[in-house]
Amino acid sequence: MSFSNQVRNELARIIPEKECCCRAELSALLVGRGELISGAGAQDFMSQEDALAQVPNGYRELRFSADNPIIVRKVYRLLRRLYNWQPSVGQQTERRFNRSRTFSLECLLNEEQLEQLGQVVSYGNQYEIRRQVNNKLVSRQCCRRAYLRGFFICHGFVSRPEGNYHLELIVEDGRMATDLQKLLSAMGVSMRRSERKGQLILYIKDGEQIVDFLRVVEANNALLEFENVRILKSMRNRVNRQVNCENANLDKTVNAAVRQVDLIQLLLQKKGIKWLPQQLREVAVLRLDNPDATLKELGLLMEPPLSKGGMAYRMRRLEALAEQELVAGEDVE
Repeated sequence: MSFSNQVRNELARIIPEKECCCRAELSALLVGRGELISGAGAQDFMSQEDALAQVPNGYRELRFSADNPIIVRKVYRLLRRLYNWQPSVGQQTERRFNRSRTFSLECLLNEEQLEQLGQVVSYGNQYEIRRQVNNKLVSRQCCRRAYLRGFFICHGFVSRPEGNYHLELIVEDGRMATDLQKLLSAMGVSMRRSERKGQLILYIKDGEQIVDFLRVVEANNALLEFENVRILKSMRNRVNRQVNCENANLDKTVNAAVRQVDLIQLLLQKKGIKWLPQQLREVAVLRLDNPDATLKELGLLMEPPLSKGGMAYRMRRLEALAEQELVAGEDVE
């Protein structure tokens, strides 16, 4: 199972305790996966109910469809919680690529109940779903969490934390994208906007912000897994940086030592060891005897011991003197 489906399944199992949060989340699910059907379709649906002899006027049929049965089950539980209706659940198989199954749910709601969801608008006898955030339903922080949770279940994606960090929401309407950005900003989460294949995309590529989003929608198990992987990646990167730094310092030390030994040997061949001043003579002997030692280690071998800075100063003097004499010798020749 992908990490994105893992997060969706976790969120789909959360049923809010408050009715206001249930309405907010059901409203987001209605925007993401809902269809509104009126007239004959509603009457045909209600004719299957044994408890009702005829369909009351003013009822409309809501239909939800998804390829994940857990999402349909969540809509079912929310409808039962809010309106105590017994929705009709079905399944159909479509032949696309291989076979794909679609799960659907149908339920009748009256006009008052539709108004409570805040996403249905009427134009005379015609009703349609408004594809934007209803601010009345998300006035409370708990309701904002529920709304964002419902929208992510329908149109959200998050990549596995082992790879590149990426979370996105697919939005069909520009007004809806703006409303979601404002809603997320109020919860401390910032999402950027882009367009891909004619669809608006709200996305996050920062690991810290993805953690904040998972915290907002209350995907606690996914958040812990994401954080564990993020910590391991951070430690691995820190260790790699440290190893690379140590390797670079070691290469630098070895290259400097090889250069110093070569200069000292050339200088001794032409001038001899007694030609050097006493302090530099000791440095030259120590370097020849300890070609792999660092300047700090060479300083500790001095009598009396010398600091790394003092040893570096004497080594620079020795190198400068060696280069000067070697260049002067070449000019004479």
